[in-house]
Amino acid sequence: MDSTIIERKKRPILVWVISIFYIFSAGYTLLSFYLIYTGGIVLQPEQKVYFDSLTFIDIGTSVLVVLSNLIGAVMLFNMRKKAVYFFVLSLIVNLVMILWYVFAKGLIESVGIWGLVGALGGWLTLGAVCVYAKMLEKSGVLK
Repeated sequence: MDSTIIERKKRPILVWVISIFYIFSAGYTLLSFYLIYTGGIVLQPEQKVYFDSLTFIDIGTSVLVVLSNLIGAVMLFNMRKKAVYFFVLSLIVNLVMILWYVFAKGLIESVGIWGLVGALGGWLTLGAVCVYAKMLEKSGVLK
């Protein structure tokens, strides 16, 4: 009888942190969209103008970013290298989308400068996640 030893690698703690963060963030974001569009959250007038200006494409693009992050988090948790592609897709779409919203939709009036600072923090975090996932892929940790 041939016995083989299957080496089972532990997930790095950062994989756990990233996965949990993005899974909960996706749930929170989708819940926020639901509450905004069903009237469960009272919006300030500037916020109402902003959300009323969003088209189906705008909302769809936002959902694409959320789902891309969610799939990336699940793929990363499962130690799959496709996680890199989903996180990079999310970053690129998010950057283009936010720039479009700032210049064409009046995002700054809706969220203020601190909202953009928060978005910058999100970009930097997601960029760091992309770099980390790529490092895991290159080192052969992600399959």
